[in-house]
Amino acid sequence: MGKFQRSKVTAKPAGGGAPTYTVGDLLVQANQALDRFEFELAHQFAMRALQLEPQNLIALEAAGSIEVELELFNEAKQHFLECVKIQPNSGYSKFMYLGQMSEQLEAISYFQQGVNLMMAERVTMPMDLTKGSDYLALSNKISSALCSMIDIYLTDCCFEPNAESQCEAYLAQAVQIEPVTPERMDEAKAALAQGLALWLGTDPTEEDGPTPDYETRLALVKLLLETAMYDEAFTVLNGLIEENDQVPDTLYLFGWANYIAAEEVDDSSPNADEERREQLENAREALNACVKLWHVTESTDEPLLQHTQELLETITQVLGPAVEQEEIEGGEIEYEDDEDEEMN
Repeated sequence: MGKFQRSKVTAKPAGGGAPTYTVGDLLVQANQALDRFEFELAHQFAMRALQLEPQNLIALEAAGSIEVELELFNEAKQHFLECVKIQPNSGYSKFMYLGQMSEQLEAISYFQQGVNLMMAERVTMPMDLTKGSDYLALSNKISSALCSMIDIYLTDCCFEPNAESQCEAYLAQAVQIEPVTPERMDEAKAALAQGLALWLGTDPTEEDGPTPDYETRLALVKLLLETAMYDEAFTVLNGLIEENDQVPDTLYLFGWANYIAAEEVDDSSPNADEERREQLENAREALNACVKLWHVTESTDEPLLQHTQELLETITQVLGPAVEQEEIEGGEIEYEDDEDEEMN
C-alpha cells in the first residue's frame, strides 16, 4: 500500500479549545499507523480526515484502501465510487480496486477504465526498460489488469458472445505491453488453471460446472497452447472433437497441438523417434481433414489455411509423403500401396 500524500487543504474541528489538525496531519498519522500494521488505528485517522473534508480525494482513497485491508469491502467500494464521481478521468488505482471488488461485466468495465488511464500515463513516460523503473512497474500493472480481465471472461463471463475475441485481444495487448517473463507466464497459467477448475473441477474427464460455448472453448485452447499447457489443451480439444469434428478451426488446433507435442518429445526417451512420428502422423491426419473442411465449408480464413499447408509441408519433409487413403463404405479408411496394386 502506498503512502498517502499530505493534503494542502486544512480545516479546524469544532470546539475552540481542541487542538487543530489538518487533513494532511491526520493522513500522516494514518501512514505511520500503517507502517506499524495498525490498520484499525489508521482507519480511524482516515475517517477523521473525511469528517473534516468529506470530498477530499486523498482521504477517500486512503479510507478505501485501508478498508480493503480490513476486509470492509462494502465500505471500501463506496469510498472508491465517491472518488470516481469526483475525479472520473484520472487516477487509475481506484478503478483497479473497484475491479477487484466487482463481478462479471461490471468488473471488466472498471478494469478497462483503469487500463485506459494507465495506458495514457504510460505514453507520457520515457521508455525505461531498466529493472525496477517506473515505466516497467506501470507496464506490469497494465498486464496484470489485462490478465484479470482474461480470467473473468474465462470464468464468470464465459458465455458472453464476445468472450473469445476479448480474451484474444487482451492477451495480444498484454504481450505487446510487457515482454513475456517467467513471472507473467506463471500468472497467465494460474488464471487459465482457475478457469479450467471452475469448469472441469478436480477431475478433467468430468465437467463439474456449466460448459462454455464451443467458440469460447476454442479460444481457451489457443491460450492454453500459447502458455504451453499442452495436456490441458488436449483435454479441451478432445471434448470439442467429440462434440463436433466438422469444424476446420478445431481440426487445425488439434493438428497444431500434435505438431507442437512432436517438437516437445524428449530426445533422451528410448522411444523418442516413435513418439515423435506418432504425433506427426496425428497432426497430418487432422490437418489434411482441416484443409478438406476449409474448402467444403467455404471458409474465408486464409491465414489458417496457409499455416495448415505450411505445417503439412514440414511434416512431409520429416515423414515423407502420406500413404494415399481412400474412403470405403462404412466410413473406414483403406490404405493402398504398390504391393496392393500389383496384386490387383
